[in-house]
Amino acid sequence: MSIKVALACHNFPPEFMGGTERVVLALAHALQQRGDEVVVICGSECPHDGRDTIEEDGLGVRVIRIPRPLEESYGLEVVRPRLVEVFRDVLEREAVGVLHVHHWATLSIAMLRLAASIGISGGATLHDMWTSCGRYFRRPPSGIECPDGDLRDSCGPCAALDLEVPLWGLRKGIADRDREIRKELSQATFLTAPSHACWSLAQEQIPWEGPIEIVPHGLLEQVEDPGAMSPRSSAAPLRIGTFGNLVPDKGVMDLVEAMAGVEEAELHLSGTFLDPSFEAEVVQRAQTLGIRLVLGGPFDAAGGMHPARGLDLAVFPSRCVESYGLVVEEALARNVPVVVSDLGGLSERIGDGGVVVEAGDIGGLGRTLCELAADPERLASLRRGTPSQFSSIQNAAEKYAEMYRR
Repeated sequence: MSIKVALACHNFPPEFMGGTERVVLALAHALQQRGDEVVVICGSECPHDGRDTIEEDGLGVRVIRIPRPLEESYGLEVVRPRLVEVFRDVLEREAVGVLHVHHWATLSIAMLRLAASIGISGGATLHDMWTSCGRYFRRPPSGIECPDGDLRDSCGPCAALDLEVPLWGLRKGIADRDREIRKELSQATFLTAPSHACWSLAQEQIPWEGPIEIVPHGLLEQVEDPGAMSPRSSAAPLRIGTFGNLVPDKGVMDLVEAMAGVEEAELHLSGTFLDPSFEAEVVQRAQTLGIRLVLGGPFDAAGGMHPARGLDLAVFPSRCVESYGLVVEEALARNVPVVVSDLGGLSERIGDGGVVVEAGDIGGLGRTLCELAADPERLASLRRGTPSQFSSIQNAAEKYAEMYRR
């Protein structure tokens, strides 16, 4: 028996394509292949133009986008009553059977509660730490340390850097935010996390006393023929690189700095620089350090040659507490060894196919890259150690379908 599923997310392509959006798009396709009807309900960064909803259908799935007027800022207000009413109208008009929330940030933290009030069951997947941190990844500015567990001691001073609100007001707002999030999650008939790291952090930081099931996102696209990668000759430079959205928090500049001492190597960066000024900084710094930089530009992970195919070593030195790290599996599935930071869930699935370094330790990352570049046998050993089996979004869709029917 088919069911109509609404997948709710803070944004969606073509407006924006991040990890969460990629998962939602792939899950929508996998559920449709199973025979379920799917509609994506998402927020937007585009200004409200008089329409409360905008319908799109260009990626093989129906999308209903809900833009916000400029006065509906992020801040600490997470309920947003106007959006709740718009969301109610969409759910009722679409005759949704199950609501699966993947993010609340640009929508409302009352979506599951609203759905329950009109007889629609729902659950949620935690893609990051937004439920305990307005910065999503518990990555505070310099001079501020994140508190342990569910404490919020330093959250007020952290929020004060962005919001012009008295400290007492920020502390009250953060407490109210926590209260609303707990109320919302109490209405979830299922709650999932993609990794053990995300599962553990959610239990500690929300905190959450109910069960959280681990459902890996898995590979979102079919991996092309392993033979598609052209072998590197011994005389060619070692191809070291990273791919994805190229932003400072992903450790891109750390990788540039760490490459300074790596001999006979090229640095390959593939993806979109979300800030053009950061791209200029990266290019300038690489030139100053004498690094051979190759910019691959944006890519479509679902079509053509994946950028991992052009690498001998993939590096993901993120400074964020990553809940999963799709790019890590994408490299490993193509038999490319990896170097990852020790934050979040990046290291969980690398097996013997990678090396873990301390996030932010540029010197340590540089030494690791130099050692691997100078030791072809160790690099070959890592390549032999890459996992041979991976979960997939189709596996995740099967598990979610069981939860929907339950």
